[in-house]
Amino acid sequence: MNQSPFIKQLVLVGGGHANVQVLKKLCMNGIKGLHTILISEHFEATYSGMTPGYIHEDFSKNEISIDLQRLCFNAGATFIKDKVINLDTHYQELKLQNFPNIVYDLLSINTGSISNTKKINIEGSSKYFFVKPISLLVKNLKYIDQIIRNKNNKIVIIGGGVASYELAFSLKRRYQTPLEITILGKKILEEKNLNKKTKNNLKKIAKNFGIKEYLGEVIKISEKYITLNNGEKINCDLSLVSTGASNEKWLLDSNLLKDEKGFIKVDTNLLSINEKNIFVTGDACSIENKPRPKSGVMAVRQGEVLKENIFFKLTGKNLIKFKPQKNWLYLIGTYKNYALLNYFFLSFHSQWCWELKKQIDKNFINKFKFINNTQMSKRNFELENFKNTKMHCQGCGSKVSKNTLINYIKKTSDNIYLRDSSIITNKSLKILQTIDHIKLFSSLNPFDFGKISYLHSQNDILAAGGEVKSLSVSLNIPFSENSVEKFYLEYFMEGIKFEADKDKCIISSGHSFQSIEPGITLTLNGEIESGVSKNSAKAGDLIYLSKPLGTGYLLAAYFNNSDMLSSNDFEKIINNLKKGNFFAVNAAKISGSRTMTDISGFGLSSHLIDICLSSNLSSELILSSEILLNSNIDLLRIFQSTGFKNNYKSSREYIKISENHPFKNILFDPQTNGPMLIAIEKQNQKIFENYFLNKSDVKPILIGRFIDKLEKAISVIE
Repeated sequence: MNQSPFIKQLVLVGGGHANVQVLKKLCMNGIKGLHTILISEHFEATYSGMTPGYIHEDFSKNEISIDLQRLCFNAGATFIKDKVINLDTHYQELKLQNFPNIVYDLLSINTGSISNTKKINIEGSSKYFFVKPISLLVKNLKYIDQIIRNKNNKIVIIGGGVASYELAFSLKRRYQTPLEITILGKKILEEKNLNKKTKNNLKKIAKNFGIKEYLGEVIKISEKYITLNNGEKINCDLSLVSTGASNEKWLLDSNLLKDEKGFIKVDTNLLSINEKNIFVTGDACSIENKPRPKSGVMAVRQGEVLKENIFFKLTGKNLIKFKPQKNWLYLIGTYKNYALLNYFFLSFHSQWCWELKKQIDKNFINKFKFINNTQMSKRNFELENFKNTKMHCQGCGSKVSKNTLINYIKKTSDNIYLRDSSIITNKSLKILQTIDHIKLFSSLNPFDFGKISYLHSQNDILAAGGEVKSLSVSLNIPFSENSVEKFYLEYFMEGIKFEADKDKCIISSGHSFQSIEPGITLTLNGEIESGVSKNSAKAGDLIYLSKPLGTGYLLAAYFNNSDMLSSNDFEKIINNLKKGNFFAVNAAKISGSRTMTDISGFGLSSHLIDICLSSNLSSELILSSEILLNSNIDLLRIFQSTGFKNNYKSSREYIKISENHPFKNILFDPQTNGPMLIAIEKQNQKIFENYFLNKSDVKPILIGRFIDKLEKAISVIE
């Protein structure tokens, strides 16, 4: 066995232009013994250089976005969608808003900046949006569209820099409605690197667009006007705040040394001045004795050094210095297919400048696309002082360390002496019991995986008419030490507890061990609340699903880097996986149903066949796109989960369906925490649908009905 244990944890905070380059390097260069985590508030990172082009619809959302979950998958990293709210450098620990704390051995902060509004009083009734972070502006663009469509056409962009001008040009091109745009700032185009000709060109283009310029300092934003420090008021329907940059509160509150504006001071290696295991890049940092304006260009350049220095730091080599440019190339989008170029004393406004800008931007963003690239060859490096363990203990010797277990149990239980078993009181002499094992999906947040594992197992108890009362858990932790071992144990368990606590379910016993394949085994015990079986369906009963199908082939497509799936599609998959069936089962019980089963690894066909054979019936199905989690039929046609073929072989003889039916493959697609299949009597249809809709805001999916027994258990109508 040649599995190398994880002994150090690299944590990347923020999916900025520098940190994504670290992950890209990890796609092609592995470090034995290193576990990597990316923490970001979004599933995707927006490339600021292409955002104006997106606003005026030269680029699509996917073209300007980096899929962070997919990048982590290809890099062998774990992705956590969350926000950091505190940094404790003494314990080397990050506190997150929604998930348990994460310990780091090496930390890289690349969070960008937020708009500085300390001196501006913003009334709650005002309509305003921040330009920074840029991902937030992109997210809010649909709300800006609504405001403009409602004939609120007086827009003030607060901030007089180049970014305000490019944003104003983009907005003018986006909307057919006449807009009154005013660029308002204490200073107008004061960037040191802009030459006089470029400034004059920007002002001329602004004038041609009918964009006004105004010098002044904003002190208040109200619903219909902006107030300046001299008392003057400017009419305004919408404010876009593009003022100077500021750091987020958790960075301002940290003990990292900062400059007078609150930016983290770093040396020329991009390391914090007072914490030499913390890198800080992009807008969040200030290089000691070498101040530079905040710029996406600077973050990209720093990323080229950061990715090398992180490797050098981990492997015990000398770090390289970042040499910040005193000047750099500006390419500013203006009219359709035109851009303005500024470099030292050069200034051009031309179509070739736009073509150059497009080429540079696309070259950068395309580095993070993995179109149908399923395998990437890696060069392997080793951590400094790394000792490879060629043969790990097996059997009981592979258990997770005692300290890790005790430290976790102390936080959640009084069973600190690790008793071997627990006494569970059960009012019923009959108990329901089920056991499931699921392997961790690569790059998925282990907390979410803990939730999914519980819900997947819970379905078996619910389908039998019971409620979960207790569970036993066995955790497969990857071979690891210290912070990594703690991370997986805590995240797995906290995810399980999150869902178990809803059922007031007792965690009665557990086991943990280290393994090549991380995963969770759950044994759930339940009490029977009502008699539910697979053999009580009747002819005429309607067949419903509690949620759509498709997690098997969609995950296969996503992790094969299909360009037909975006980060938004992946988010929908994960949300589906984290959606339980408890409410659906209650809706069924209230509606008098006594026949249901969960759709799991054997797929829809196998579970429906079980009911048909047990009830001595057949079923008649009408399949449509409503049954699919993703409506793209090509995905269903092209991609298959590894369990698909076995499901097909075991079920096909029971099914009558056209070979060319577009939805045929969904019958055999394996599901993790799939929907509940429920039989409802025709006279109870409205009761069921209304209760279901009231509890979940969506309708159950009607897919067919049970009929008298025919030759085939399932007949799919064209």
